[in-house]
Amino acid sequence: MPKVTEAYREARRRQILDAAVSCFVRGGIHATTMADVIAESGLSSGAIYDYYGSKQELALAAVRREGAGRAAEIEAAGHEAPIPPSAVLRILDDAFVRRPNAPKIILQLWSEAATQPDFAEIANSAFDELRRAFRGPLLAWARSEHGLDDAAAAAWADRVAPTMLALTQGLVLQKTVVPGFERERYFAGVDALFQLQEQPVAAPGAIA
Repeated sequence: MPKVTEAYREARRRQILDAAVSCFVRGGIHATTMADVIAESGLSSGAIYDYYGSKQELALAAVRREGAGRAAEIEAAGHEAPIPPSAVLRILDDAFVRRPNAPKIILQLWSEAATQPDFAEIANSAFDELRRAFRGPLLAWARSEHGLDDAAAAAWADRVAPTMLALTQGLVLQKTVVPGFERERYFAGVDALFQLQEQPVAAPGAIA
């Protein structure tokens, strides 16, 4: 019997995962069954279970794959010329354009995370990874555009990182559920938010 190579096994895993993602996007993780994945893949049940033992295992693998590499792309941008926060979010959105199923799978991950500890663990890990990735570009931007020293730039980046995470979540949500989502209008709004944030805030009752 010919020896099965690792390349062959990887191709088969990818085939099965692609079938699962198609099912999850079409009907949702909760409603999808292993029978659906088997039918979508065109493989036998034995071939599927050789690689993935359950729908949960498939779903976890799918969300890991769809979210992989995004933080690394953002971190790499932090080592180049300073870019505004909206451009950092564009890096994520460009990845979503290349992988249009990713926002749909990621949004389902967040839904499952509300009740499933395994999904919550992946979601929290992804959020922590993104927060760390945002820090580099935000630091560079604070130094370049605000003229802050290292300590002040770090404080600004740490303060802004949760907002960046919220804007990421909003981007994923709107791309998935809002008909006719306007990408450029979204990024113009992000720019406007940060420009507003940079203005001095008057005390309540003060006369401008």
